[in-house]
Amino acid sequence: MPPPLPPTTQGGQLTPAGNSIVVEMFHDLICPFSSKMYKTVYDSVIPAFGDSVTFVVHQVPQPWHPQGSYVHEAALAVRYTTPGLYGKFCRAAFAAYDSGSFTDADTWNKTREQIYEELCTLVSEVGGDAPAVRQLLAMKEGGCNEMTQHIKWAVKLHRCRGVHVTPTVHVNGLEAGIVSSGWTGDQWKAFLEPMGADFFQGSKLA
Repeated sequence: MPPPLPPTTQGGQLTPAGNSIVVEMFHDLICPFSSKMYKTVYDSVIPAFGDSVTFVVHQVPQPWHPQGSYVHEAALAVRYTTPGLYGKFCRAAFAAYDSGSFTDADTWNKTREQIYEELCTLVSEVGGDAPAVRQLLAMKEGGCNEMTQHIKWAVKLHRCRGVHVTPTVHVNGLEAGIVSSGWTGDQWKAFLEPMGADFFQGSKLA
């Protein structure tokens, strides 16, 4: 049989679908540059443009940070169990990373199970279903867990799209190289305010 395909659209949707502008953000949940961009967009941009722009997150776990796969598994598990909390959990995961959790140094001597427990605590803190997430992260007979296939789909998607660096932003399917992880909320708003009339060339950017 051929490799399985995902039963639903890939990516975590942060705002409603159906808008003519779709901003896809490719993030590693333990990347400081992804953190900076995500928090700006989540805190400042989505409240202003959430009704007119569809924002989607694609997860990009990087193999040189092995613990990152566990963080990404937990986020995917939240998306699976309580989709409405997915964006909030990603925001909390970035905040935890910025505070020193889930870094290489923090996890160097921790077991996989210990890291999962810390992630389940974070799930509880955002109001998620920690027992359900814990069950999805538990090892199945023969190895792996229920989120292994979901991680494979996430990785396959960003590889097929040619994304290797985080964060990377696509607008309506094509890479928007002008977008910077250091952008402020005002710069994001200046980029989006023409609503595509300037072909996203940044004509309103200072």
